Amino acid sequence: MPIVMFVDDSETALASTKIATQNMPIEIKQFLSAAEALEDIGDASAVPDLIITDLNMPVMNGLEFLKELRGIEATKKTPVLMLTTETKDELKKQGKALGLTGWIVKPFNPAQLQAAINRVLRLE
Repeated sequence: MPIVMFVDDSETALASTKIATQNMPIEIKQFLSAAEALEDIGDASAVPDLIITDLNMPVMNGLEFLKELRGIEATKKTPVLMLTTETKDELKKQGKALGLTGWIVKPFNPAQLQAAINRVLRLE
């Protein structure tokens, strides 16, 4: 079963993503900070198949997190989706330059999130 990691400093956002994806054939891991997620990746025997992260987080934002992920051999090619309220083209360009897979704007509807996960993981 594919592992999908959600990283967001908002417990409400994490709850929303969990509800939206609860019936999907995926294992869900959730973290309230990029640092916690990186620690889990370093310790885990199973690296996530997809990482979905918020952009605006304290300490380490989503783009900084993405840059860290690309520096780790195990997550160098892991698909990463940005799930954020931000819509600025400049931020999207920065993400693309760092190897971001896609951009989903909050608020999202469950079908939109499910479709993005299905597309990236080729579940359908």
